Amino acid sequence: MNIKKHGLRFHGSFTYRNRTDEIIWHHAEANCTVEDIHSWHLNNGWIGCGYNLIIYKDGTVHEGRPLNAVGAHASGHNSRSIGVCCIGRYDIETMPLAQLNAAKQVQAYLKGLYPGAATKRHKDVNATSCPGKNFPFSEIARTAGDASAEASAAGQGTSPSGNWYARLQAECNAQGFSSQKVDGLPGPNTLAGCPQLGRNSRGRITALMQERLISLGYSCGPCGADGINGAGTQAAIKAFQRDYGLVTDGIVGQKTWSKLLGLS
Repeated sequence: MNIKKHGLRFHGSFTYRNRTDEIIWHHAEANCTVEDIHSWHLNNGWIGCGYNLIIYKDGTVHEGRPLNAVGAHASGHNSRSIGVCCIGRYDIETMPLAQLNAAKQVQAYLKGLYPGAATKRHKDVNATSCPGKNFPFSEIARTAGDASAEASAAGQGTSPSGNWYARLQAECNAQGFSSQKVDGLPGPNTLAGCPQLGRNSRGRITALMQERLISLGYSCGPCGADGINGAGTQAAIKAFQRDYGLVTDGIVGQKTWSKLLGLS
């Protein structure tokens, strides 16, 4: 999934989801850009663009907030949902084919990453007409999860359908880096148990780190989460570090693990 980044300047810090139970679809009620939405949401007093993904009419997919960041798009549901917005006014317009095909691809990608998440319209959770009477929700919602995205995220024997935090905790325990409770909840004990991964790291913890990067929209190259910290993974780590205001050294230490865990 090619997700274009815009380098938006947010007026505050993100918080991060501990779980993803819902994929919520919106329309913009306008023909606009990511930058327009960002400006409007700043004027609302928010830290910036409230959607995680925005799909243009030409079929390109764009990042608003990072994929695992809590959004501002569906009151009462933000802390456990991804917000996806399609540019357009689908009370009065019909969605172009390029955008519809991209929406299906995004749905498949997200269901591959979060197979247990329910797919909903904004109006299913809040009092609104969004995403409009002409929005092709049924066609998008019935798109199955992308097996290739799931396999890519899974790497060697690690399934994204399981709790990533619990699998990381269990692996750190198994390798002797920690003796923490495997509860699937990120916290200081989980962070303390994560070893530093150098630029040439290998193994199951490296694969779990790659899986997390992929789930956040950072490609580790054609081999996916293969447990080998090669050139593609190094590029993904450095892009993640740059986007999260960290030193871009390609080393996954405590500060980078903290961001991957969504702790700060």
